[in-house]
Amino acid sequence: MPAEPRQVEAPERLWRVERATTALRFSRISPVDAESDRAGNRFDVPGGGVLYAASDPRGAYAETIAQFRPSALVAELDAEGLEPGRVPYGALPREWRASRRLRALQLVDPRPFVDIDHPATHAFLTREASDVLRALGVGSLDIALVRGPSRTLTRALAGWVYTRVDEHGQGCYSGIRYSSRIGSQECWAVFDGTAVRLVSELDIGRDDEALNEVATQLDIVVS
Repeated sequence: MPAEPRQVEAPERLWRVERATTALRFSRISPVDAESDRAGNRFDVPGGGVLYAASDPRGAYAETIAQFRPSALVAELDAEGLEPGRVPYGALPREWRASRRLRALQLVDPRPFVDIDHPATHAFLTREASDVLRALGVGSLDIALVRGPSRTLTRALAGWVYTRVDEHGQGCYSGIRYSSRIGSQECWAVFDGTAVRLVSELDIGRDDEALNEVATQLDIVVS
């Protein structure tokens, strides 16, 4: 029996961290930027919008504060001393927290999501999206490639899933379920065409339990 992609339902409530001034803003990327591994996000779709969210606040924080992780080069620079007033590397600035909110959202009548991490999905895409994979020099899809550094590949897969339609011309899927590359947090790339509703929003305090749990794991100090 031919493999089918693993399809899953999103939780009733999803979470994301975003700027206070832009609630539930879908990410968009140009066709030119989509060809660069340095631009955009993992599952951005040229010509479409994608809203990124996580199953719980920890996942939302992990995806957004990872940029503040210290590196070996940064540690060497810090050892030479900080300039007055400069935030230490490996610290989450207070200004960053003040300018962002933790928001909960719901999806309205969503369609299934494709679990991009599942072996059945890899087998299905290897067969059905073979032209996409061949163009990128990929013979067989697996988890190492899906979670690897090539955004060109993951965006091409997202674009293929995004353009699948049923007999009525409606999109077959509401998006992609994936695991964060930062850890094992469950994340969701929601395609435009799926209605989203804001449920609640919270200021991000220094004593936020989920934030501090993730920051400790990533060796980041919350300022």
